[in-house]
Amino acid sequence: MKTVKGNGVSIGTAIGTAFIYENEVDLSLDSKHSFLDAVKILTEKYTLQIEEFKNDGRIDEADVLDAYILVMQDPEISNAIDQEKEKSVKDVFEVFNSNAEVLKSMEDEYFRQRAEDIISVGKHVVNTMQGIDSSVELEENSVLVASDLTPADTSSMNMNYVKGIILKDGGPTSHAVIVAKNLGIPCIIGIGDEIVKIQNKDTVSLDGESGEFNINPDETTIKEFEEQSLVQEEIVKGFTEKIYESSDIEFRVNVGSNEEIESYNHPFLNSIGLFRSEFIYLDRSSVPTTEEQKKILEKIQEKFSGTIVYRTLDIGGDKQVDYLDLPNEENPFLGVRGIRLSLSKLELFETQIESILTSKDSDRTKIMFPMISTLEDFHESNMIVESIAKKLNVKKPDVGIMIETPSSTLLIEEFCKYVDFFSIGTNDLTQYIMAADRGNPNLIKYQDTLHPSILRTLDNVISISNKNKIEISVCGEMSSDGLSASVLYVLGLRVFSMSSTSAPFVFQKINKIKEMDIKKIRKNILSCESSSEVRDELKKLNL
Repeated sequence: MKTVKGNGVSIGTAIGTAFIYENEVDLSLDSKHSFLDAVKILTEKYTLQIEEFKNDGRIDEADVLDAYILVMQDPEISNAIDQEKEKSVKDVFEVFNSNAEVLKSMEDEYFRQRAEDIISVGKHVVNTMQGIDSSVELEENSVLVASDLTPADTSSMNMNYVKGIILKDGGPTSHAVIVAKNLGIPCIIGIGDEIVKIQNKDTVSLDGESGEFNINPDETTIKEFEEQSLVQEEIVKGFTEKIYESSDIEFRVNVGSNEEIESYNHPFLNSIGLFRSEFIYLDRSSVPTTEEQKKILEKIQEKFSGTIVYRTLDIGGDKQVDYLDLPNEENPFLGVRGIRLSLSKLELFETQIESILTSKDSDRTKIMFPMISTLEDFHESNMIVESIAKKLNVKKPDVGIMIETPSSTLLIEEFCKYVDFFSIGTNDLTQYIMAADRGNPNLIKYQDTLHPSILRTLDNVISISNKNKIEISVCGEMSSDGLSASVLYVLGLRVFSMSSTSAPFVFQKINKIKEMDIKKIRKNILSCESSSEVRDELKKLNL
C-alpha cells in the first residue's frame, strides 16, 4: 500500500478502480482532415451533445460546449491558421497553445484555468484532424485520475460511474472541482509527480477532506474507509431541514458561474452569501447591458428564494477583459481592482447597480462592495446606490462590504456606524495579512487560515461586529472546511457561506464543538503562537 497526500477540495470518501485519463496529442501523426473540416465535425458533435445535455438537465455542460464552439470559431484562432497551416497538426496546435500562453501568464487563477480550456479544445481539434475518437468509456466505481479535467473531457464521460477524482494539477475553482462538489464526488488536487505512482486498474481509496489517498490499500484500510463512508452517508442523511432550522446558525451558498446556478438543487439551502457577479462580464466581447444583467439576476432570484448577497464587480488588472481596456499592472493584487475599478468606471458601476435595483426581488438582494480599504471608498459607493435608488424611486437595499483588506479590519469600529452587514473574504484577507500571493505554489505554507495572526484578526472583527449588532458572515474557503468553520463558530460567527455539499459536514463539526467549553477553547487557540499549535489544540477536541 502506498499513501499519498494532496489537497482535498470536495468532501467525502471513496474506494474504486483507477482509470488513468490521458488527453494528450501525438503531433507526429499525420492529419486525415483539415482544420476547417475538424471544426465542422466537432461543432456537429458538440451541437448534438448540447441538445442531449439540455434534455437531461445538464445545462452547465451544455453552456460550456457552446463556449467551446465559440473558441474553435474565434477569428483570432482561425485567422492565424492559413491555407498552408490548416493541414499541419503541429501548426494548428501551436496556434491554440500560443493563445493559451497569453492567459497562463496572468496572475489570476480564473484566467490560468481558462487557458487550460483552450489547450483542451486544441487537443480535441488535433485528435479529430487525425481521425482519433476521444470519447471515454468508464466502468462503474471508477476513480478518475488525470493531470486536469476540462469541460470537454467531462462532457464525454458518464459521471455517474465516477466515485472519486484525483488530479495532478487543477485549482480550487476549476471546472473539475465545481463538477465534483455539485455531484458530491470526493476530489483531491495538486498531487504533482506523485500521479505516476497510480496505474490503471489499481484499487484506490481517497478522502476528499484530508486530501489523502491510498494506492492498493490493505484490508484494514479498506474496512476503515468503508466504515468512514457509512458515517459520512449518515451525516448527509442527518442534515435535515428540521434539524437545520432549529440551530443557531445560518448557511448560505457561494455561486459564481452558470454551471453552479443551473446545477444547484439543494432542497432547503436557498440563500446566496456570495454572488460573484464578474462571470456575467467574462467570456463576451462587450459590456453587458442593464437589461442583460437584470435577466440573469432574476433567473437567480427565481431559483433561490432566500437572501442574495450580490458582490459588485471584482475585476481588476489581473483579470483582463479586453473590452474594458484595463492597464497591465506590475502588482495587480494591489492595483485597480474591485471597488476601485467600479469607481474609476462609473458608467459600468451604475449600470450594474441599476440592474439590481430594477430586478423583481430587489428587496431581498443585498449589495456588497469588494476591496474596500477606506471609509471614503465606501461612502462614495454607497452614495451612488442611494442616488440611483432615488432616481428610480425604489427602496435602497442593505449595503455591506467585504472584509478582505487589513485596513478594513483596523477600521471595523468606524465601518459599523455606516454599513448594514459584513462578509469576510478569508482567501484575500489571508493573502494580504501574510503578504503572500495565494496563487504562488511556493508560498502555500503562508496560506493557512488557522495562523494566529489570521485568527486574532478574525476574532476582533467578529467580536466588534457582534457587539454593534451588525450581521457578519464568512464567504471564503474557510467556511467550507469543517474544522476551520468550527473555529469561526468559537469566535462568535453564526452565518456561513459555502458549497452546499460541504454543509452537512460543517454542520456536524459545529454541532460537536458547541457542546464543549467554547470560552476555554477560544482562549486556548488565541494564545497559540503558530498554526501547528492551533491544530494541536484542535486535535485534543477529537472533532
